[in-house]
Amino acid sequence: MAPIQKLPMRELLAHLRRIQQQMPMFLHEVGQKYGDVVLLGQGKFSAYFLNHPEAIAHVLQENYQNYTKNTIQYNQLRKITGYGLLTNDRETWQRNRRLLQPSFGRSKLMALIPLIQEIIPPVIQRWSQAADSGTLVNVDQEMMELALQIVNRFLFGVEIQSEARQLTNAVITALDHLVERVRHPWMPPDSFPTASNLRNRRALRMLDEICLRIIRSAEASPPSEENLLAVLLQARQDAGLNFGDVQVRDEVITLFIAGHETVASALTWTWYLLSQNPQYYPRLREEIKTVLADRPPTEADYEQLTLIGQVFDEALRLYPPAWMLSRRSIAEDKIMGHTIPANALVIISPYAIHRHPAFWQDPEAFYPERFAPQTEKPRRFAYIPFGGGPRLCIGFQFALIEARTILAHLLARFQLSLPPGAEVHVDPLVTLRPRGGLWMQVKHAQL
Repeated sequence: MAPIQKLPMRELLAHLRRIQQQMPMFLHEVGQKYGDVVLLGQGKFSAYFLNHPEAIAHVLQENYQNYTKNTIQYNQLRKITGYGLLTNDRETWQRNRRLLQPSFGRSKLMALIPLIQEIIPPVIQRWSQAADSGTLVNVDQEMMELALQIVNRFLFGVEIQSEARQLTNAVITALDHLVERVRHPWMPPDSFPTASNLRNRRALRMLDEICLRIIRSAEASPPSEENLLAVLLQARQDAGLNFGDVQVRDEVITLFIAGHETVASALTWTWYLLSQNPQYYPRLREEIKTVLADRPPTEADYEQLTLIGQVFDEALRLYPPAWMLSRRSIAEDKIMGHTIPANALVIISPYAIHRHPAFWQDPEAFYPERFAPQTEKPRRFAYIPFGGGPRLCIGFQFALIEARTILAHLLARFQLSLPPGAEVHVDPLVTLRPRGGLWMQVKHAQL
């Protein structure tokens, strides 16, 4: 076994600006240049970058109990979400995962399809007006607000259409502040009254207020149908669960943020990729015409919208919202013959593994057909847009059903393109986002 490849601290410092601004691209380049297991830095400022399905499977599944989320990435996120499913570890995570899992069963999630039909008309109206007037729409903002409304109606049974933009901006403010603190650890502490810190405090205060209002509303008027919030409130009442107000708040705000930020990001990049590959528009419209015949999608149609699903899968491959996963080892371990010491930081990048040329043919190309049923499936853990193993995102089916339904509604009516000369740059925030939004031209589709 060859010795582990190392990228010393002096070389990391030489790339500091790129690491701060373009971390996923940097990790992809590191993997291509140095191999599949790379030691970055040295001493307490070191991390092991894993860029092979075998190594990723070991950390996320085979020996996952040896790896915690006690990392800078998740410790910072806890300042917003507390100890919800995304950041929690060990016994409390297992208990809460078991508690919430039934709310994400496939049969329950199919209720998303008629729900989206109720929520999406204002988007259709705005886009239709934009097509008629020739004005641009910020697709990034539109997808964020739509996904926010869907997650709140479905998971919590509340209507927030009038507050969607305000809440979206609060979420973005809080998450962007978190990223800036990770990128620039020498920033003044959150307790200092800087302009950035004050904006962040206002955003967090709004999120907490909305979260509390959602909980109090459900307490005062229990929903007629059981949703996730009802499950959480019942758990709080059940003796012996030790599930209090703080846990309810943490799970609500985690799902409130993670449940819309990730799918909205992936939908935004889907529209961008289609604008760069417009040859897919006629095929998508033909699929919609064949399957739906000028009517809204139903549960029975979901599996038939195969090309739409493949397009979204390919967008998740090229622009995975959760572009980096981190873990910390508890005990010494062996990964692909290399020793990983105890208390070591381990980094996995879906962005990088999704572009690994050993596991993807022409990895930079947009080619949805690679996910067609008759095509050979990618190697296990070479495709991890929702993580993997026991910590596989609880909402992955939610995202897939939601995205396919939204796209079916909008692709039937519209075709989006970038204005002439527009440049789109990836901003690796908590999720991958287009810097400055994604402003696009809207045209009416002709079925």
